[in-house]
Amino acid sequence: MPRVETNIEISAPPKKIWEVLKDLALTPKWNMTVKEATELGSDKYSVKSTAGDYIAIITNRIENERVSLEVEHPDFNGYGYISKEKGNMTELTHWVDYKIVKHEKILKRGLKIILNGLKNFVEYLEDGGDPDEYEAKQILVKP
Repeated sequence: MPRVETNIEISAPPKKIWEVLKDLALTPKWNMTVKEATELGSDKYSVKSTAGDYIAIITNRIENERVSLEVEHPDFNGYGYISKEKGNMTELTHWVDYKIVKHEKILKRGLKIILNGLKNFVEYLEDGGDPDEYEAKQILVKP
């Protein structure tokens, strides 16, 4: 199964990043590929995204360290995040297992955009920002 992954350093502890990742309602604020995310049950979510609608099921979770999700989607099998604390920073890796090899280049770009959005949002919150006042345009440009 092909996999792409990319990583980014975020000026926040892993706990802060995982608070954002766990709060499904915040996802459309920082992830420009997600339009809507709805909890269907324990560890099962319906996601409406620019890559199509899908069901995501959490299959592995270690709080503040890693999460893996299995995906019911024609192009992807799963995705996840892995964090490593580095002093007062966190190195966060985002990976996707995919089915169609020709998608690799666009997936790599997409993962970078997603991680930049998460970084900007988490650092905005770390600086005392109000999530309700966060604007979508801040996803790509650090405030």
